[in-house]
Amino acid sequence: MSKFTPIEKQKANDIPLRILVIGIFFALVNAYWVSTNDLLIGLVHNYMSLFSNAVFTLFLLVLLNSLLKKYLPRLAFRAADLLVIYVMTVMVTTFAGNRMNRFVGLLSHPYWFATPENDWRNLFWRYIPPWFTVKDEHALSALYHGETTFFSRANFMPWLGPIVYWSAFLIVLYVVLICINTLIRKQFTEHERLTYPVTWLPLEMAKDITFFLKNRLMWAGFGIAAAIGILNGLSVLFPSLPDIPVGWTSIHFREKPWSYMGGTRISFQPFVIGLSYFMPLDLAFSAWFFYFLKKFTQLTLGATMGWRNLYFPEQAQGAWSGLGILALWVGRRHLKRVFTQVFTRKRVIDDAKEPMSYRTAVFGIVAGIIFLLFFAYKAGLSLWIILVFFVIYVCSALGVNKIRAGLGVAVHELLWVDPGETMVSSMGTRTFGARNLTVLSFLFVLNRDQPGHPMPNQLEAFRIGEQANIHPRKLAWAIILTCAIGIPVTFVIFFNHLYQQGAENSTGTIFMPIGREGFTQRLQIWLTNPTGHDYAAAGFMGFGFAMTGILLVMKMRFLWWPFHPVGYVLGSSPAEMIYIWVPVLISWCLKFAILRYGGLRAYRSALPFFVGLILGDYSLGCFWSIVGAVFRIPVYNMGWHPVTS
Repeated sequence: MSKFTPIEKQKANDIPLRILVIGIFFALVNAYWVSTNDLLIGLVHNYMSLFSNAVFTLFLLVLLNSLLKKYLPRLAFRAADLLVIYVMTVMVTTFAGNRMNRFVGLLSHPYWFATPENDWRNLFWRYIPPWFTVKDEHALSALYHGETTFFSRANFMPWLGPIVYWSAFLIVLYVVLICINTLIRKQFTEHERLTYPVTWLPLEMAKDITFFLKNRLMWAGFGIAAAIGILNGLSVLFPSLPDIPVGWTSIHFREKPWSYMGGTRISFQPFVIGLSYFMPLDLAFSAWFFYFLKKFTQLTLGATMGWRNLYFPEQAQGAWSGLGILALWVGRRHLKRVFTQVFTRKRVIDDAKEPMSYRTAVFGIVAGIIFLLFFAYKAGLSLWIILVFFVIYVCSALGVNKIRAGLGVAVHELLWVDPGETMVSSMGTRTFGARNLTVLSFLFVLNRDQPGHPMPNQLEAFRIGEQANIHPRKLAWAIILTCAIGIPVTFVIFFNHLYQQGAENSTGTIFMPIGREGFTQRLQIWLTNPTGHDYAAAGFMGFGFAMTGILLVMKMRFLWWPFHPVGYVLGSSPAEMIYIWVPVLISWCLKFAILRYGGLRAYRSALPFFVGLILGDYSLGCFWSIVGAVFRIPVYNMGWHPVTS
């Protein structure tokens, strides 16, 4: 991968006010667009590490800027300006769409779906804080049936409190993550020299789009992906037209023991092939290899020998947390210098280029944790539980941070890698009590899955700022401003969509399932079937942690060792590779052949083709999603749908 050449020099404090205003505008437009798509067609723009809507927005701005430079040069953007807008768009996308879908779906579920049969009224209603959600029957009925507006007093006022409280919770959480990123950025970037592969495409697009537009290989890749997108998009609107089945289809084996594997999903999304080309060769190999190992060894052998529960979420939790803890261990000397400077006032490390001073970051973390503890305590959660919860959450987030910064993985869904579920399954429900379990069920929304985790996107934003010579502290404030405005506005956007069309009429894939998962499949079972300590769950979490550590040691000691620890995490997790193992395998085969027979020069020459696959698929996918948002009709969604039912 070519090293990015820093963009033109500019003053350290130069993020013009007009860029902040334009950035907020595009962020809110994207919040509306992404939310509408999520509700109408279940299209998740932030499932992959590189957000499709943000790349498409930058692509359009770069093309527009080319015209401005030619005809209205005074109005043209600098490359750094374009990247600030891109970063703000990325930030709003981390909580828009499916993330907000989960929040609203979970908050509205416990009162609306209570019945005499499930007896939720007596089971856990009394443990729900009144300021957490809405109990008002009229407001909930209008939410689910639609054909009204959120801005009527009867609908708006009951939700005002929960929107304010949960917006404050999310904003503080995002600020705490920014502070943590401040403490580790220098270790990742300057000491370990991680390359941040996910930032390569937006940086190169903003620097010089002609590099791509004049490259025939780029247009070849773009044309292939775009042709598939055009044909498949038209076939959705006109079913009589043929399509190219790039979406997933499931294969089931009927004979034992192979039938124990369950369905195996196959897909051929072009943009996944393009993104996977940026993954290191050993990581791509390990990802699909360990997926096969899980399917053919763990599931098949486990079912044959009677091992019905292999605790895959717990294994994944241990593995992800292990990555985070190992990242802290590797950076322990840097962190020691940081805390020495913070608490002794000795100038032992330069923090002038950080998003904030180390002292501000540490006190920001402390203040933020105090707020989050107070929030959880007032909700009825025991302090020790919320402390353990956030320690596990941050360790997992650091694991995602490390692999995104160093390896540029295409996806990290972390499905069901939930600290609350891990704590309850290992320690038993009797350890927690009904009130704690009820509040933990609401926090499930933070960790049901994490494809658009805010922490790695923040760290990559600071990497982009460093490469574009944007003042890091100005950029940090731009990110905080985006969150402070974008989070409550996105709540309002989402509620208004639901009140207009009705939650029961939404085609989004997760709105009502998230409530069923949180309350029917978790809380109701926890309360009606209390359990004690599950030592097997704790053991499998330890197994995931140990496997990650062993593979890391082997990788560091032996250059020939082919198995990457992150590949184990991705391949053995409940969902990371389910949908994309085939395109990852295809990309690995192509990259292996190119490097084997053409060398590094051929690899670099082929980059534009795979960039074209990403841009072509993203561009047509986003075009159809805009059509769907404007006309409110089902459209093609870039292969995130089953080919057969």
